[in-house]
Amino acid sequence: MKKISIVLGIALLIVSCGETPETPLDLLKAKQDSLKAELSLLNNQIAELDTSKKEVLLLVTSTFAEVKNFTHKIELQGAVETDQNVLINSEAMGLIRNIHVHEGQTVSKGQVLITIDSDILQNNIEELNTAMEMADYMYEKQKSLNDQGLGTEIEFEQAKNQKMSLERKLATLNTQKGKSFVRAPFSGIVDEIFPNLGEMASPQAPLVRLVNNKHVRISASVAESHLANVKKGTNVDIMFPNFNNKTISSKITYIGNFIDPVNRTFKIQIDIKNNTLLLPNQLAKIRITDASIDSAIVINSQAVLQDPQNNNFVYKMIPAKGEDDRFALEKVYVEVIKSYNGESVIVTEKADVLRDKSRLVLSGAKGITESDIVKVQ
Repeated sequence: MKKISIVLGIALLIVSCGETPETPLDLLKAKQDSLKAELSLLNNQIAELDTSKKEVLLLVTSTFAEVKNFTHKIELQGAVETDQNVLINSEAMGLIRNIHVHEGQTVSKGQVLITIDSDILQNNIEELNTAMEMADYMYEKQKSLNDQGLGTEIEFEQAKNQKMSLERKLATLNTQKGKSFVRAPFSGIVDEIFPNLGEMASPQAPLVRLVNNKHVRISASVAESHLANVKKGTNVDIMFPNFNNKTISSKITYIGNFIDPVNRTFKIQIDIKNNTLLLPNQLAKIRITDASIDSAIVINSQAVLQDPQNNNFVYKMIPAKGEDDRFALEKVYVEVIKSYNGESVIVTEKADVLRDKSRLVLSGAKGITESDIVKVQ
């Protein structure tokens, strides 16, 4: 009513000015047209803000299938071993008189490393040598008489027995004296010397560590499930993580003949000859080639998804018509044959669905369906 009063006032003013007056109905129609125009404008703005009717593009990353040769490997942890890494003990007890070598020295087989006091043995040997001279003299005399038929048989046998007894005792003492010299059982390097000069040596205490690393082996345990594919002569790659990841290639030289009943594994060995770098007990990672597949379809393992029934599938990307960056999706069910190092060999349920260079969804696939349109990120 207030607005009508204002409109009537304006109309009276126009009439008073001598112009053709507009009726209240005309004014209301004009106002209605103005409101309709404003409403149309607001509806257009709302429509622009409403994304429910717009096409939604999901961002994904992609990868490509490849047809190539595939090698599967198993990885194990092993260690460097050698038979020529020994602690040398003395067979005799006594005072250490001389240490002939130093740590880091290269020695030959049979070389004297340490000398142990043998003065008492030497005195006993000298006494026996003196007694031997008399025993030899008496034996020769009795033998001469016996040859002439003058001496008795008993006297001759007594002289002979005395001589042989002293010879055995002398041989025993000489053997004992030889044990006072600690010798190298093989050629190698003196890695550590335990006693000091003047200390007592005993069979229970080690004297020297002697090492020869020229020929070593790498040992590891392999699960029983790989027994059919791991043979003598199988190729291996050996990597040493604590040696700047140095990698060498070799072959298995020995397969164990026993399955450990506790952990169900068998032993393998790889011989390394003319070694100049590896040390005993050094850790090694062993990669054994247990399968090779030629001309296989190989994809990134992350592209393989599973449905609620645990069936494996991938999303194949199909370029949309007239669009360079938009792709439709096709779900392709696959069987994973082998996986290694982030790659998988697959076989499709339908033949020729995937080929070399087929584009697949790699990441961003959660929640998408075959009806979605995706864009490569």
